Parts: sequence; C-alpha cells; structure tokens
Amino acid sequence: MDMFHLVQKEVEGVLSQSPLDFELQHAQLTRKWVMEIKPDADEALQIAAISHDMERWVTGITERDLTDFSKFNAFKKEHCIRSAHLISDILKKYNYSQDTIDKVFHLVENHEFGWDEEGNVLMDADSLAYFEYNIPTGLKRNGIARTKAKMKFMYARLSSNKAKELVHHMCFDDPHITQLVKEVISEI
Repeated sequence: MDMFHLVQKEVEGVLSQSPLDFELQHAQLTRKWVMEIKPDADEALQIAAISHDMERWVTGITERDLTDFSKFNAFKKEHCIRSAHLISDILKKYNYSQDTIDKVFHLVENHEFGWDEEGNVLMDADSLAYFEYNIPTGLKRNGIARTKAKMKFMYARLSSNKAKELVHHMCFDDPHITQLVKEVISEI
C-alpha cells in the first residue's frame, strides 16, 4: 500500500472513532468534491480534504459549543490550526517531505477561508460536502436557526460560480431540506 493510502486509512480510522458520527462521511465527500472540481488534484490537496476537520474527533468541539457568534471567525481559525497540526504529525510519521507537510498544513490551516486556487478548491469542496450530507445532522444537533446560519456561511464562502451551481442542482431526499436550501440561498 502506498503512503497516501496508508495516511487515508489512518485518518479514516481516526474519524470513524469520532464522537461526531458525521465526520468520516463528510471527509470522504470533501475529497470527492475536490476531485470533481479539480480532477488533477495532487496528493497534498487530497490529504487536506480528508483531514481538514480532524481536530473535532479529539476535542468534540463544534459550532454548537460556540455561545458568542461574534467570535465565529476566531473559533474557526483555531479549529483549522488544530487540524493542521494533527495531520502534520501523521504525515511526519509516514516520512512525507517537508514541502508536502507544509503544503497540507497550509491548506488545512486555511480551509475555512480560502486564499488561493487550491485553498478555494478545498473550501468549496468542504461546503459542497456540507450541503450534500450534513444538513440533516445540523438540524438535529443545532436546530433550524443555527443550521440556517451555518448554511448561509457555507454558501456565502463558495468562491466560484461553478460551486454555487452545484449546490443549486443538488437533489435532497427530504423535500423540507430542498425548500430550506432554496430559502437560504435566496436570502444571500
């Protein structure tokens, strides 16, 4: 098994143990969306996709725990940095080059806010995975108001018209979610 698959197996093993039951599926979908947006994505971008939310399995901390939404961006930045350190430690264990470790660290460290082409691909893929999979969990865990706020954040940060079109064309099994997505998008 090559190094990428060993890292993927370790990350997915960690995420499968998360107290947050959505983490593994979300990570896998984020990688799927990275490959949809950028079919020639390199190994570093793919590793960043599967590991971008790793810190939540350690801390269990999510937006649900945030009581002061004026600190949302700082909360998200801390989440990114913790995840970047965790995946960097795993990559060191597998003797990845320092350049690859640095690139993955930088991608994960900035995955909530984007900054360049690859950073935006990861950020968009994260949002697309959220829309595809995480809304029902968000409704159960956080209620309608917080889920709508998260949906607005995830949609508003999409960096490309292509990514926004992908959300517009998503089909949801639950008609309530279809309506909710349309409503939130129309408010932005």
